[in-house]
Amino acid sequence: MDIKIKHKQLESAFDSMMKEFKDLDRADKSYDYYVYEKNRYVDLDVYNYYKNVEDDWEDDSWILQYHPTSNDYTKENEFPALYYAEWYFKNIINVLGIENFKKLLKPWFEKNYGLPVNTVNEEIG
Repeated sequence: MDIKIKHKQLESAFDSMMKEFKDLDRADKSYDYYVYEKNRYVDLDVYNYYKNVEDDWEDDSWILQYHPTSNDYTKENEFPALYYAEWYFKNIINVLGIENFKKLLKPWFEKNYGLPVNTVNEEIG
């Protein structure tokens, strides 16, 4: 069955699907990774978005992760970049497909969190 909807209708439906992720807690976080090719540690400074920063900080169970600038670990991407933890969005991705989800996540994040995004990817590692 084919269903035709306008882009505005799709964006509105996506907003409804993403309602529980609209007001996530933000925490600045810094990670250190050892890069064997460089024979040293590199820093990764990001903004992590959690349902509840107090509960999720310890396990680092972030839902969205924003990389404002490139670094040694993630230099292959266009920045700023947004990463998502696929598990939280599994049902939405199953309905829309991965490419449509990524296309809709970018403007949704920019509108709801006020930060520009060039690239959207599934979580690293």
